Amino acid sequence: MLNPCRLCDAKCCKDHVITVTSFDVLRIIGKTGKKPSEFTELRTANLLNSDNDTIIECYKNKLRYEYVLALKSHPCYFLKDNLCTIHEFAPLGCRVYPHNDRGRVGARALCPTIAKLLFMIKKPDIMVGEYLRYFNEYKRIVAKWNKKHGTKEDCLEFLLEESKTSDI
Repeated sequence: MLNPCRLCDAKCCKDHVITVTSFDVLRIIGKTGKKPSEFTELRTANLLNSDNDTIIECYKNKLRYEYVLALKSHPCYFLKDNLCTIHEFAPLGCRVYPHNDRGRVGARALCPTIAKLLFMIKKPDIMVGEYLRYFNEYKRIVAKWNKKHGTKEDCLEFLLEESKTSDI
C-alpha cells in the first residue's frame, strides 16, 4: 500500500510542536547515537488543550515553570526533503499520527484529503494499546518528577533514568 505520508508536504512535521516521551528519546539515542540535547528540548508549555499529566514542572528561585518534552521543531529536527529520517523508530506520537487514541483519523489532522482517506484504511504503525501503555507509564514518571520540585537542568536526566528502569 502507498504510504499516505508521501502525498503531502509534511505539514505535521513543520507546523506542530512534536511532543515526545522519555521512551522516545531513549529509542532515538539508541538508534542514532545522538545526544538528547541535539534533538530534544523542554519547551514552555503554553499550549491549549494539552494533557496536564505530561506537563513537566521545574522550579527556579521557588517559582514554578511548566514544560513539555519535545523534539526541536518547526520543522522537525529529523525532517529532510519532506520525509522523516527516523520513521522506523520515530516517536510514538508520530507513529500513530494522524490517528487518535481510539485508532480513528483525527479531525484536526493536517493531511490532505486523499491521504486522510488512505489513513482511514491503513492502521497506525503501532497499535493504540501499545501507545497508551508507554504514554501512561510516561505520565507516571512525569508525576514522580513533579513531586520532586526539581530544576530544569536536572529534569531530562531524571526522566531518562526512570524510563531505563521502568518495566516497559
